[in-house]
Amino acid sequence: MYKLEIIENISKEEWNQNLIKSNYSTYYQTSEYIEGNNTTEYFPIFIQIINDKDQVVGQLGIQIIKTSVRYSSSLFNKILKIISSITKRGIWLYGPIIHSKNEKERLEILQIILDANNQIMKKYDLVFLEGYSPPLDIQIDENYLKIFEKNQYQIKKYITYITDLTKSIDEIWLKIQKYTKVNVKRAMKRGIIIKKLETISEAKENILLFKKWSETKGLTISNTEKELDMFWKGNNSEYEKTFLAYKNEQLVASITISCFNKIIIPLQVINSYSQEAKNLAGPSLTWQAIKDSKETNFENYDITGGPMLSENELDIDNTYSLTHYKRKWGGEEHVHYNFLKINKKISYFIYVKLFELVKWYHHRSLN
Repeated sequence: MYKLEIIENISKEEWNQNLIKSNYSTYYQTSEYIEGNNTTEYFPIFIQIINDKDQVVGQLGIQIIKTSVRYSSSLFNKILKIISSITKRGIWLYGPIIHSKNEKERLEILQIILDANNQIMKKYDLVFLEGYSPPLDIQIDENYLKIFEKNQYQIKKYITYITDLTKSIDEIWLKIQKYTKVNVKRAMKRGIIIKKLETISEAKENILLFKKWSETKGLTISNTEKELDMFWKGNNSEYEKTFLAYKNEQLVASITISCFNKIIIPLQVINSYSQEAKNLAGPSLTWQAIKDSKETNFENYDITGGPMLSENELDIDNTYSLTHYKRKWGGEEHVHYNFLKINKKISYFIYVKLFELVKWYHHRSLN
């Protein structure tokens, strides 16, 4: 017999300690990530499955999102405000986490989690619920996927590229594409300096760069102090780390990585869009992050990826160029899955059209 708990407030330490019992749980399922900037516009939900021995055997953290991002265009924001009122949704990343290795138990626990998802969708009146499976969960098979299908989830394949950090640094370097290695070496020759973020003044520099980077995408950072506070707090925790790239003492790019359960995942890469920032600082930052992760005894570097497209499928989101860049780092390709359950078809249709509008706005602002 299993007991189900659906709660909005969780003991952070207990939740994270239970996650570590799994070798594939990542920062994306920690209480720190799920809670994020918990506000009236956004809040976390935690699902726990407990067995008759009072052990947590299943976990899933979901973010309930009530509004869309803000843009610099007042007209665009008015449109988003109207649409946001009917696009309340839930999302999870790299879950569920199921601690039992017994297939029968895994499927039973998964079904209970999906039943909990139904309760959440109904209680919070969600338009849809969407999630991504953990790439390092090697026990996901056809039977596992059939449980999602029976519960009316649409399933899409995704790929990600993961570097095995237990290998020697020479082996890792050998697998990186030749031209990428050239750019890493060239960055040093051309005066790109990489360092770990350590001070509040460096954090402020990074937030200013983030603000400028956001503006190129038409996004508005309304509260710089709040962004700084959240960023500095994350980098002072054990779960986040940021590396900075300087050229002539000017910050031109940065990468923030998550560090949890021996697994590294990049959270954010920003740059000034100068040629050197794009072509040299970016590769140099990624290589520094990989080296540092290896040196600090992490085991996997998940550079992330994108949708797995079929040969005849249109690449409307430039997925091929994205996955090509990720593939250059020599990581092993891992398949994982996107799960989507629609609760309100008309509202979901409007939401999809919203994202088409967002993509159009991004392309226009970059041209």
